[in-house]
Amino acid sequence: MSTRAFLSFLVVSAVLGLPGAAGAQQSAVRVVATNTWTAAFAAAAGAKDIVTLAPGDLRHPAEYELKPSDVARLKGARLVVYTGFEVMAKRLAETAGGRKIKLVKIDADYSLDTLRTSIMAIADILGTQDQARGSLADLESFIASWKQELRNDGLHGAPIVVHLFQQPLMAELGFTIRGVFGPAPLEAAQIAKLSAEKVTFIVDNWHNEAAGPLRETLPEARYASLINFPGPDGTKSLLDVLTDDRHILSTAR
Repeated sequence: MSTRAFLSFLVVSAVLGLPGAAGAQQSAVRVVATNTWTAAFAAAAGAKDIVTLAPGDLRHPAEYELKPSDVARLKGARLVVYTGFEVMAKRLAETAGGRKIKLVKIDADYSLDTLRTSIMAIADILGTQDQARGSLADLESFIASWKQELRNDGLHGAPIVVHLFQQPLMAELGFTIRGVFGPAPLEAAQIAKLSAEKVTFIVDNWHNEAAGPLRETLPEARYASLINFPGPDGTKSLLDVLTDDRHILSTAR
């Protein structure tokens, strides 16, 4: 390839966000994320220019609805990252499709399988695989450290009941899951069944807590309400969330 042709390729790559552009050029690729969680996945994948639609101070970010002002924020975007569970998902997909913006639908939880798959799915589009692999190495190291801490404290394999949206992380950490509840409010039969279990922890989901009745029927169990979406306690990244949840769980009473 001639020097002129190579330079032309770099220019086109930078504009379109194609793999092969230099890191500084790829950072110009604008990514729209539906909320702080999908934004954190995009950042872990190596995205630098990220527009987040749902405000970070919402307790229920998935319920945020797309506004006319948000549609304007899609201008210049090359990629939209979403999970499909957002209230805005259908309208966002239609709007992005009309503007020929690429969409990537990811799973979002804190199991290592999901972290690897979703982060690399974004990175493969942006051409930022090296940055993504670095982020994954940090996340894998942190979770390994957390598991070791649980072993040291005699909590590895401890029995728990857990909110559906925190189940993937608790399973990754090696807890024995005796029952799952939420996101719907607990019914009488569920309360009776889960209350019969002898568990060390009740693990709730801060964004839509549902374990209130179990705190009364399982008074000896430690209670922890963990987060998924960055925002609370100043969290911004996936690693921030895991660090915050680790602290919450370790201090649960």
